[in-house]
Amino acid sequence: MRIFPYLPAILMSMACAGLHAQERNSVATRHGTVSVIPASEERSALLFQGKPIARVRGDAGLSRLALRAERDYVLADASLPGPDCQHEFVLLEVGAEGGPAVSAPFGTCMTLFGARLQDGNAVVQLAEAGAGAQASPRIHEFVFAGGRLQALNEVLDQCEASARASASTAVALTPDEANKTVAGAGRAYFHSAPLESCRTPKVFLVPGDRVGASRETGAFVEIEYRNPRSGQVFKGWIRRDRLLDPAQ
Repeated sequence: MRIFPYLPAILMSMACAGLHAQERNSVATRHGTVSVIPASEERSALLFQGKPIARVRGDAGLSRLALRAERDYVLADASLPGPDCQHEFVLLEVGAEGGPAVSAPFGTCMTLFGARLQDGNAVVQLAEAGAGAQASPRIHEFVFAGGRLQALNEVLDQCEASARASASTAVALTPDEANKTVAGAGRAYFHSAPLESCRTPKVFLVPGDRVGASRETGAFVEIEYRNPRSGQVFKGWIRRDRLLDPAQ
């Protein structure tokens, strides 16, 4: 393990925002199928079990949010006509009782970034392009609770948004899967969240270091490393392709 002295002594456990299925015209949930069909040139119809439940502006596609919740969540992403503001969203909450709850349209001119849970409610993360070609996007969050959609006040960067989302999307590893060894060539960098852009450039492991893995999502695994000399514990995300089981 290598760490520069002016960096924080302990990296906080962060998580990932890998979260939704590929866009499509029909999504199967545990409680029924949500589908979309074009109703006119400027509107699409949302259906549940073949029955219309709402209409949305533009040509809409569907994604099921990969949240471990009692209810299922399907996001309709509508491409709007015209040269500007090409996206608008509607969220469907599908439970065992009754028909889906449908949100008001939201997120005009934004793009989907991720999703998470907050107090059992779905939170959709949408990205607003930053000012200038090189600026990082700003992530806005919208919570759907009690059948109403509300924008949360805090605006996040990509790493913070991904870290928050991972608490709802990362999959826990079993004790048998926890022991890993750093492999490959060169430095294996820590990441503050499970995104390539969230690499911590001054903190890294080297081949042969042994770590404990706790969760995984997408191409990343959350790990913990204890420095054998100082006893300090470091937590963060490492690319999956840099880790092997000790027997391998």
